[in-house]
Amino acid sequence: MPVYHKKAKNPISPESFSNLPDHVQVSLREAIGSAKDGLLALSITVGLNVLKAMMEAEVAEIVEPKGKHNPNRQAVRHGSEKGSVVPGGRKVAVRRPRVRTTDGREVRLNTYEAFQDERLRCGSYCQMWF
Repeated sequence: MPVYHKKAKNPISPESFSNLPDHVQVSLREAIGSAKDGLLALSITVGLNVLKAMMEAEVAEIVEPKGKHNPNRQAVRHGSEKGSVVPGGRKVAVRRPRVRTTDGREVRLNTYEAFQDERLRCGSYCQMWF
């Protein structure tokens, strides 16, 4: 009996990532693992990666990029702390960067506060999909 369908190699396998930088490989493995858990888990993983990049960009805008010394700066990086955001109506733990003014007052990150707002819960539209 003739074989009409040949088994193709999986284009999304760990072996296909070997030519990518390590941090990209880790992100892809996490995303693929989340995809196996379902669409909601995948979208939360992607969303958290986007949130992290957005917070880092906001901090760089306020403080200036890492490694640049500016004696006239108005704010400084001050480590990070535990926090939570509400993607899809579920609280998820994250690490949020901290920024302080040069006189010691905490600077609020608009990006973090927007993602932390519980009013942005997933409504009936999301429930229809998930």
